[in-house]
Amino acid sequence: MSNRTRNLHVWKTRTEDGRKRQVKAQLFGAQWTFVSRCEDEEDWTTHAPPLLEDLEDLEGILFNKYQRKHGSYDHLVGVRKLIADRT
Repeated sequence: MSNRTRNLHVWKTRTEDGRKRQVKAQLFGAQWTFVSRCEDEEDWTTHAPPLLEDLEDLEGILFNKYQRKHGSYDHLVGVRKLIADRT
């Protein structure tokens, strides 16, 4: 895995109306960038600031990766801080 993709996290969820939604979160420098699109959309939507649900999903992903020694504890703490700032 290259360093470019090490800080890229991708997951899929379902919207309230049942459509599949793909989310990408990428850390570059000290800034997270979140983009998403639904299965019937061609263009990606940038979320600035990111949705709280996406931050919580990313926190779970980073926690699991950290537990398996595939992720950085600093990234996990940073996302938890973003969540705390939003709540």
